[in-house]
Amino acid sequence: MRFLWVISLLLSSMTGVAQHVITGKVIDLYNKKPIPKASVFLSNTTVGGSTNEDGSYSLTNVKPGQYDIIVSAVGYETSQRTILVNGKLDIPFTELTPKTIALNAVVVKPDPEREQNYNMFKREFFGPTDFTAECKILNPEVLELAYDRSAQTLTASSNDYLEIENKALGYKLKYKLLDFTRDFNTGKFFYMGNVLFERMKGKPSQMKKWYKNRLFAYQGSLEHYLRSIISNLNTQEGFKTLQLIRKPNTNRPPDSLIQAKIKKFKPVPAKGNILVLSDSLAYWNSKNRLPRYTEYLVTKPLRIDSLVKRTDMNGVYAIAYQDILYVLYTKKRSDNSYTNTLMNAPDNLTSLMNITAPHAFFDNNGVILNPASVIVEGNWGASRVANLLPVDYDPGEKDLKK
Repeated sequence: MRFLWVISLLLSSMTGVAQHVITGKVIDLYNKKPIPKASVFLSNTTVGGSTNEDGSYSLTNVKPGQYDIIVSAVGYETSQRTILVNGKLDIPFTELTPKTIALNAVVVKPDPEREQNYNMFKREFFGPTDFTAECKILNPEVLELAYDRSAQTLTASSNDYLEIENKALGYKLKYKLLDFTRDFNTGKFFYMGNVLFERMKGKPSQMKKWYKNRLFAYQGSLEHYLRSIISNLNTQEGFKTLQLIRKPNTNRPPDSLIQAKIKKFKPVPAKGNILVLSDSLAYWNSKNRLPRYTEYLVTKPLRIDSLVKRTDMNGVYAIAYQDILYVLYTKKRSDNSYTNTLMNAPDNLTSLMNITAPHAFFDNNGVILNPASVIVEGNWGASRVANLLPVDYDPGEKDLKK
């Protein structure tokens, strides 16, 4: 991809952005007959519908941006493709492949640890926020869970769409979980899936609560940050971007060595079941408590136009930086989601972005298009499904019926 190194990012605000229509037709791959009542939706949005008797569909009120369009029907394999919307878009045909049904006998063994693993999954999936208590999975039986004790890793996926109610934000979610990994040893967390949002109906008092909570979830989020960059309102919206220099702590041995030594000197019960800790074990435990990195914060704000450039693809932008971006949202105080707050850091909501590829790309909606290129910590890392908003969410929405 070539880049047009255009410094000016003066574009129109996200509010009032033109909306477009996507049309298409869904047919059987082999007999080419139309497939009626197939589900068609744009992942991570409120935009969805179903096909007519002739297999045709029309999705309206689509904001410009890049989306995954998901098409599914009973008896067929699900289709997923990436599209870029900059105007009216017609997708002539989506061909679905009939499923091959295997009749082999399946033996289901009860999992004595499922409840424990399920509770662990919910904590990690919904995230450590105030909204988590108001989230509920209505069909947990479609969830497949596995926990590896030796690796301290929880993995999950779903064989059908999870039906989720988020009564804090006023959304029902249909979430097909494709991948979920929580490594408690390294602290790494990753999940991905396809999700369709449906606005819940409620009394005026509930509508006001949802409006307030949605706005709170949006303010200071990664989507808010990227949208503010596009509209050239980063500072006015309350963001300040600093440089975090992070280097490996030379006083801390490699994790593999530390864990091997701790295992080697692990105490065994002596007479009377009394555990005696050796000096060697105490030494390696002290090494394990050392921070993995040494960090230094440069408090002079970075110029956003030195980080973000437009690309030759309409509506797609690139952000790059060698060190870590330390992003403060000055309109909220720290929520302790970034626990390693530096001595000279302001007491604001803090998020870290580590761009591991030459560039991270994002669209008009503030969505990272190559998510594997970015590692986030702090508020952005703690914000998960309980705070998840559709990418077509408009913070300027005034109609409380939305």
